[in-house]
Amino acid sequence: MRRPRRSTLLLAASVAVGVLLLLWGADRLARWAAEGLLARNVQLATGVLTPPEVEVHGAFFLPQLIAGRYERVEIVVEDLRAGPLRIERVDAELTGVHVPFHDLLTQDVDVVYLERTREVATLTYEDLNTYLEATGRPVRLDGRPDGEALLTGSVEILGRRLSASARAVIDAEDGDLAVQPTQVDTATFLDDASRLLLRQRFTVVIPMDPLPFGQELTDVDIGEERITVEAGGTGIILRP
Repeated sequence: MRRPRRSTLLLAASVAVGVLLLLWGADRLARWAAEGLLARNVQLATGVLTPPEVEVHGAFFLPQLIAGRYERVEIVVEDLRAGPLRIERVDAELTGVHVPFHDLLTQDVDVVYLERTREVATLTYEDLNTYLEATGRPVRLDGRPDGEALLTGSVEILGRRLSASARAVIDAEDGDLAVQPTQVDTATFLDDASRLLLRQRFTVVIPMDPLPFGQELTDVDIGEERITVEAGGTGIILRP
C-alpha cells in the first residue's frame, strides 16, 4: 500500500489550517457585528451619549448566531440619566440574549429578549445630592466609614426651621432606594410629635427606574464615596 506523499499531506494540512482560519475570522466578524448591534440598541434604549461596552462570551459564536440566542453577554453602561437622577455606571451580565439571525444580518432589531439579568449600578453621593436638590429635598446625603449614611439639612417643622443630622440606612423597597434615618440629632428640644415629623422629613425615596435590565433590587452597599445597588430580572424586553 502506497503511503501519501509528503506534499499531499502538507497540502491537506494547509487546507485544514486555511479552513480553520476562515471559520475563526467569520466567527470573530459575526461576534463583532453582534456586539456592535447590541451596543447600538442599548444606547438607543437608555439614551446614553457614549456607546456601551459589550462583550459576547463563548468559545464559538457562530452556533449562537444561528440559534439566535447568546448564552452570556456582559455590558457596561456609563453616565446613565433619567431626569435629575444620574447613575455613574451599570455593569450587567445577561443570560440568554435572544437576537434573531435575520435581525443581525439586516442590523435592525425591534426588541431584544433577555432570559435573566444581573446588574450592579454605581451612584455617587454628588449625583444623589444633585437629585435631592432638584427634587426639592432640603437634605444632603454622605457616606460614613461604618456602612451607614449621614443626612444633614435644615427642614421646617410646624412653622419652625430646624437644622438636624441623622444616621441612616439605605435599603431596597419596591424597586426604589429608601433612605431611612436610624438616629436623628438636633440642638432644638422637640416633643414626640415634632421628632416624628423631623424623622419623616429626613426619610427619602430615590426611584431606580433608569436601570435598563430589571428593577428588582437585591442588595444595597453603602460606601464612603459611592453606593452600589444590585438588581436583576427575568423575561426582560429591551426596546430601542
